[in-house]
Amino acid sequence: MCLDTASAITGLTKRTLWRYIQDGRLHAIREGRGRRTSVPLAEVLALTDRVLDAEARALVLAADRGDAEAQCDLALRLLELERLGSAREWFARSARAGYADAMCWLARDLLVGRCGERDDAGGVLWLSQAAACGSPLAEALLIELHGAVCRKARAAADLETLETRLDAVERELLLRALNETGEAAAADTDGEGDIDRVATSPTEEV
Repeated sequence: MCLDTASAITGLTKRTLWRYIQDGRLHAIREGRGRRTSVPLAEVLALTDRVLDAEARALVLAADRGDAEAQCDLALRLLELERLGSAREWFARSARAGYADAMCWLARDLLVGRCGERDDAGGVLWLSQAAACGSPLAEALLIELHGAVCRKARAAADLETLETRLDAVERELLLRALNETGEAAAADTDGEGDIDRVATSPTEEV
């Protein structure tokens, strides 16, 4: 895996990892001239007390290979661990690879500055790109951002109000999706009942 991924797993800086390579605690794998330097996963895990199960290892390796969805999932795990700088970095990687969910996460982070410096214009730009990719969440967040309450909160850097409003939009979309899923499941069940009734009804005599 590359040093960026190793840094995300261990919490060590790339400078420290290079020092470990120099003193022999890590073995560098050269992937050709001009290519990135990699290190073995087993050696990286030996540098941390965090245990990765098979699913987590698969996620890390997929993110390291450049899988955009896995990169976003890795960022979410780092966010849960309060590794905020690394989380933003991996959201950005995933967003640059075209993953709309990561664009929304990165945009929200830039708007409220949870993982680093605020960038209001950058946040709006990433939401616009996610909306262009067809993200309903991005479209809803953009509408909210341009509403009176959020415009005022952004101008005054009232981040608590801004985050509360954005959270409410996400919650509303989630509940709507759950309701639609439940209604669809109920409709399918009703349809199956109709089929059963037709199948078990007596055949009319001609």
